[in-house]
Amino acid sequence: MAQVLVGVFDSFEQADDAQSQLTQTGISRSSMEVHATGQTGIAAAEDSRVDEPAGHVEESASYKIGHFFGKLFGGGEQPAEVGHYQEAVRRGGAVLTVTVVDEAQLIAVRSALHEAGAVDIEERVSQWKNSGYQGYDPTAAQYSAEQTAAERQSFAVVRESLEVGKREVQTGGVRVYSRATETPVSEAVTLREEHATIERHPANRIATPEDLKATSVEVRETAEHPVVAKTAHVIEEVTVGKEASERTETINETLKGTEVEVERVESAPSALPADNAGSAPLKRP
Repeated sequence: MAQVLVGVFDSFEQADDAQSQLTQTGISRSSMEVHATGQTGIAAAEDSRVDEPAGHVEESASYKIGHFFGKLFGGGEQPAEVGHYQEAVRRGGAVLTVTVVDEAQLIAVRSALHEAGAVDIEERVSQWKNSGYQGYDPTAAQYSAEQTAAERQSFAVVRESLEVGKREVQTGGVRVYSRATETPVSEAVTLREEHATIERHPANRIATPEDLKATSVEVRETAEHPVVAKTAHVIEEVTVGKEASERTETINETLKGTEVEVERVESAPSALPADNAGSAPLKRP
């Protein structure tokens, strides 16, 4: 089922550029119309020869928009947006209508219109209402170039955004060495020694044959000496690794921005009488 997408632009040049971009994506130029004061698309120019009321150029673009949507809705009641589109043209803007045949084209064209700079018509109408707009008036005069430029004087609404990221930094580390050490120690040991002893005692008795025999006795002396042996024992193991931990840190910042306030200013009554309105200002002597 065919559908119509509408893009509102601030100038004919922007709408024409959007039309050219859509043509490059495969949208037929015959499926598009540009409506702007003094400028119309190909299809719109053909429509202008049918049932167009007599009038100056400023009326024709807005009329063609109404005529286009009148055919689209079959002469039935048109939505309020149609009048907003006509008002956009009256204020120096341009309207690009694109007829799409399927959902894929619908999505592609909608994205292309947004990227080409199409304005939010609801937001624009809200701005107009702040200055007294109550709806499209076919009898209202077309905006001059000066009026268009003055209305589109822009004030930037600024918002700072806070973006908190993470980066890894070196906070230190450990380096493990293994080296040989020597530690003097002292250890007490008890050593045992055996020595031969000779004791002589005075005697006075008659010798026996045994006493006359030649005999010998050997007694060995012993002594303990210290024996030193060393054995290495593993008393501790040092394992080097890393463990991760997480912490939550709250970032406190002040975001700057600007607000734009719209105030309606009523025109002040003239200070001069009507019959003196064209007189030259007085000069001091």
